[in-house]
Amino acid sequence: MKSIAVLPLLLLAAACATPPYDQPYAEIIADRALSADPNVVPVILNRIDDRTTLYTDRAAVAPGSHQVTIDVPPRKGFHLATQATVVMDAAPCTRYYIAARLDTPVTQEWQPLVRSIERILECEQQFKAGR
Repeated sequence: MKSIAVLPLLLLAAACATPPYDQPYAEIIADRALSADPNVVPVILNRIDDRTTLYTDRAAVAPGSHQVTIDVPPRKGFHLATQATVVMDAAPCTRYYIAARLDTPVTQEWQPLVRSIERILECEQQFKAGR
């Protein structure tokens, strides 16, 4: 019974945490697609600026500069995840898919990688933000 009473509060909290879509926005997404390159691995989207995003693979942000913190989970032979914070300049109505490129397959070092960028057509149409 308690879990049912808590559910509306969780849904309300999630709705309040969702950014408004009444202005142009950008999306940052942890790319989970497998790569033909074995040194390109998925990441965990941890934080954007000071907002935690650990429980989702995507986040909508206002256009502009953002500090994006991403984690690479521990791989075989390692016990700790590694983390990096990068500055991304998000353009309006643009979706960014991020991953990591390992320096070598046998070490923990890696570099953040924007695997692909795509336009968000719904956003462009709604806000006339075409390129």
